[in-house]
Amino acid sequence: MADFEFKYEGMDELVDRAGKADTVAKITINEGFRALLKLMVPALRANTPRQTGKLAASTVGEILGALDDQELEIRQAARSPEGVFYGYIVRDGRGPVVAKNKKALHFFIGGQEFFRHSVGPAAPNPYHRETLEQNAPAIQEIVNRMGQRIAAYLSGKGGK
Repeated sequence: MADFEFKYEGMDELVDRAGKADTVAKITINEGFRALLKLMVPALRANTPRQTGKLAASTVGEILGALDDQELEIRQAARSPEGVFYGYIVRDGRGPVVAKNKKALHFFIGGQEFFRHSVGPAAPNPYHRETLEQNAPAIQEIVNRMGQRIAAYLSGKGGK
C-alpha cells in the first residue's frame, strides 16, 4: 500500500471564515433584498395599470423579520373609498357585480359618471407577473452577486 503525504495552507483560516460565514450570508442577503427593492418597487409602479394612480403610488417594499430570518415583501395597499384593498381584484379579476343594498352601482370611468344595476366580470391583469418576467435577468444578477460575495468570503478573496 502506498503512503501519501500532502501539505495544505489556509485550513485554519478557512475554518475561521466558515464560522463567520453565517453572519456574512445574512448581511449579504439583507443587502441583496435592498437591491431587489430598489429594482422591483419602481418597476412594479411603472407597470401597474392606472385609473387614478393610487394603486401604483401605494406600491411599497419592506424587509421583514430579524437578520437571521428575513423576508422581502412588496405590496400595493391602495383602498377604495369603502376600504376595499382592490389591487388583488385588478390582478386576479372579478366576477359580475350586482347592486344589492342600493338601487344602483355608482362609479366613474375616465371622469364620466355611471349608474348601473349590474356590471359584468373584469378580466385579470397579470401585470405583477409580467414585471417579474421583464426583470428576471436583473433579479438573477443580484442573486448571482450575493452568491459570489459569500463564495469570495469563504475562499479568503474578499466579501467582508
